Amino acid sequence: MSHEHWQKRIVFPQWVLVLGMVFLLAMSCPRAHAQTNDDLKALVAHLKFVIPDETALVEPKKLERFVAQYQKRAVSAGLKDIDRQTAYVLLALYTSGKGLEQPEFKQVMAHPPASPDAFSDALIGLPQRVYDSGQPLWENAVNGGSR
Repeated sequence: MSHEHWQKRIVFPQWVLVLGMVFLLAMSCPRAHAQTNDDLKALVAHLKFVIPDETALVEPKKLERFVAQYQKRAVSAGLKDIDRQTAYVLLALYTSGKGLEQPEFKQVMAHPPASPDAFSDALIGLPQRVYDSGQPLWENAVNGGSR
């Protein structure tokens, strides 16, 4: 076979590879990811506004990872609005996530109130043992402990 024949055989797979890579890149960067990132940034900023002294004690990357983890759980549980996500993540922050494992909290999450005020009231009404179930994340950060 001639040299030209081999060049033509090689060129076709290269184009397939290039188109495949373009497709994969397009699929790996959907607009939903940007929205999720924007939502995360908004939630972190809101938490820094609500509890500025406490959030300042946590290393920023650790705070963002923690908030991202619990925001994802909140969304998976049906909490699509930032107000209920904030209340959910606040409980996680105040207990290093332990409060969310308590049966009383799980009962609230079985049928979470739809309005932000009702959801917040439900969390405020949880027994004190839910809030005492774990150290606040910032105390773990100050003491050098991990989540």
